[in-house]
Amino acid sequence: MQTITLSEYGRVISESELGNQILEDINAMLIDNESIIIDFTDVISMATFCSKQIFGQLYISMTPQDFFKRITIKNASEDMRIIVRLGIEKALDDQS
Repeated sequence: MQTITLSEYGRVISESELGNQILEDINAMLIDNESIIIDFTDVISMATFCSKQIFGQLYISMTPQDFFKRITIKNASEDMRIIVRLGIEKALDDQS
C-alpha cells in the first residue's frame, strides 16, 4: 500500500492549486495501487474548500464503498477528520 504524505505539500493546505495537485497525485496513485494511505502527519490545517476539492471529489468519483475500501486516512487529528467529513458533505450537497 502506497502512502501520500500531505505535509510534503505544506503544513497548511489552503490554496485551490494545491488541492488540485494533491487530487491529481492521489488519482495517479490509485491507478497503480488497490489502496493508498493518506497521511496527515504534521498537517495543522486544511481549508474546507480544499477538503471538498480533494476528498469530496474522490468520494463522488469512487462511490462510497470504493472510497472506504481504497482510501485510509492516517494520523489525522479529530479536527482534520471533521474537515474531511465536511468536504465530502459539501461535495454531496452541491450535487443535489
